[in-house]
Amino acid sequence: MGGVGIGIRFEKGCGMIREALTFLEVAVNYESMEVQMRKALSRLGKSGAGLRKEIALQKAFLDAAFCYPVTVLTRKYFEKYRESGLGCLARNLVWTFDAQDAESVEEMKKRIRAAAVKYPWESFPDFSSYTGVDPELPLKGGRCSFLDSVRKAGIGEKFQARLIFAFQDLEGSLEELGELLEGALQILEPFRKEMEAVAGEKRAYWQSYFAKHTMEDFFALTGIYVDEKNYSQLLLRWELVNGIHMSLKMDEDQEADTLEILVGSLMNEEVIREWKKGGERAALALMADPVKMDILLYVSQTPHFGREVAEHFGLTTATISYHMQELVNEGLINVRQQGKRLYYSLNGERVREVLDRTAQQLLG
Repeated sequence: MGGVGIGIRFEKGCGMIREALTFLEVAVNYESMEVQMRKALSRLGKSGAGLRKEIALQKAFLDAAFCYPVTVLTRKYFEKYRESGLGCLARNLVWTFDAQDAESVEEMKKRIRAAAVKYPWESFPDFSSYTGVDPELPLKGGRCSFLDSVRKAGIGEKFQARLIFAFQDLEGSLEELGELLEGALQILEPFRKEMEAVAGEKRAYWQSYFAKHTMEDFFALTGIYVDEKNYSQLLLRWELVNGIHMSLKMDEDQEADTLEILVGSLMNEEVIREWKKGGERAALALMADPVKMDILLYVSQTPHFGREVAEHFGLTTATISYHMQELVNEGLINVRQQGKRLYYSLNGERVREVLDRTAQQLLG
């Protein structure tokens, strides 16, 4: 069924470069991610969601990440900077130049080299000494905020936000990152057949789903609302190493006619519905975050698009995307598209549900 005028594409297999990036990110940030992921796996096992194979694979990935020897160099590229709401340098670097879907490390590096020449690298502020917790950055011997730095440098916003922790030596960074990814791919190689099998099953599952449901049903299920007239196709990609995940590609300059959604291998209709109605604690934790609560208040009366929210709070669009994705995942915010912009608004029904369920638990 799918929807009138919009086709549906499914990633055929699994993107091994993307999976290697995620594996190293989990390994480096294991202490902050492991408890959350194992709790989710335990919850899924009890809910009887029919994901025994996927849960076993997730546990195997976690065990492998626990044993991975994390070095200073690995931390340099894969440690998350949660204080700034941004991911790791490696992911920022690769995603900036759309190289995450390369078939090999060499192809990834080739894509980045070819794309990087479009940018005036010598004019970009030097962030090589930035620690990730210092709110100021060096620029030509002085100190000023990142936002001011990139405005003075006059570089495109996508490049600005995602290379906030980048190094001036692009070639050196590519060689270092390439070696790390090659090592991760060797660790994942024994899982490749199983990963391909799970990816095939996910494709079959969502093909079956769309044979019975409309695009509107899918948007209502996920909390993602877009104007179908802006797209000719929906592209679903799989994430296996971190299967407890689902995200919409939020770049305003994304491929014009394609809506891309990254779907974790543990995500199916039953799981999404169950988590949306039963994840009060996670939703409350987000609402307790001062930045996220301010965002919820800001979009509670009038929908706003990403850059508008970013400028209102003096943050980068990458930071806002990070916060928005977490709020969208818990159903606290709805997303609608008008033209090329994604507008965010409060999901009042979900907020009321979370508060009512919490009150019932606390007050009986």
